[in-house]
Amino acid sequence: MGGHSTKEKLNNFKHDVVQLIWKIVHDWSSSLATLIGYNLLISLLPMVLSLFSILSLIFANNVQAQENIRDRLIQTFPEGTLSDDISILFKSISDQAGVVFSVSFIIAVFGGSRLLVSIDNVLTIIYRLRERTAIQQNFHAIKLLLAFIILVPILILSASAPALIITKETAYETGSTLTSGIFGFTIIELVYLYVPDRKMYWGKTWAGALFAAIGFQILLTAFPIYVHNFMSTYAGQLGLAVITVLFFHFCGWLLVIGAQINAYFFEHIQPLPDGLGNVLSQSVDPEKVVLINDASQQKDSMITLTEGLSPHH
Repeated sequence: MGGHSTKEKLNNFKHDVVQLIWKIVHDWSSSLATLIGYNLLISLLPMVLSLFSILSLIFANNVQAQENIRDRLIQTFPEGTLSDDISILFKSISDQAGVVFSVSFIIAVFGGSRLLVSIDNVLTIIYRLRERTAIQQNFHAIKLLLAFIILVPILILSASAPALIITKETAYETGSTLTSGIFGFTIIELVYLYVPDRKMYWGKTWAGALFAAIGFQILLTAFPIYVHNFMSTYAGQLGLAVITVLFFHFCGWLLVIGAQINAYFFEHIQPLPDGLGNVLSQSVDPEKVVLINDASQQKDSMITLTEGLSPHH
């Protein structure tokens, strides 16, 4: 009896795994991950610069503290590669923190809001939700942005600890890794809780956040170690560019898979019967499709723009 029950549970688990995979495939998850990865890549730098500027403002009267922070970050890069350029950049930030902060903050608001808008679009597909209007979506993204400007750079900096203290005591390295993991889980959980346009609960989002946070920690720990050991040659620098792109793409994948886990196992959202493009094509009445080059179907440009801004039209 017990063996039969175990076999049934195993079969159910296999069925759920297969269904989850089909949901990931049919939702175009690879494209969704690329969308998140690209927006994360272009928005992270101004966020980090904002944090560096804040630290420089806080330690404006403590030159030694500024030098210690700068030196620890430069140690991530081997001598003879990017260390000199990084040193000049941080020195400039320290001397002009107020100006740099103002400029990078404005850029971070725009770039960071694009990141949150893209995540909102991705979660809308995964959870089968109606879209927010463009105004609602951007306003919601900006409301959530300040937390990410603070938390995301702290996560990246704390995760750089292994490369910075690779010859130091294990206890300090372990503490830094745990701290980074907690920050990562917190950020991802906030994304899953507050970005979608529906009421979300911690009990139905923690599993995906934990999965993504563990994956993030592996990536963030391995990346500085690679930088520390393999950037001393030209091939290493070229490899860094490739790995940086792959790194952000994998970050997007982790966010998407974590959300898919939550949607399927906790919200019981089933996979589409076919790929997203095919389902969309089948759901649209061909007789109602307006061709752009059909002169008889031209619309006023302002009406078209208004309809595009309001998906509830």
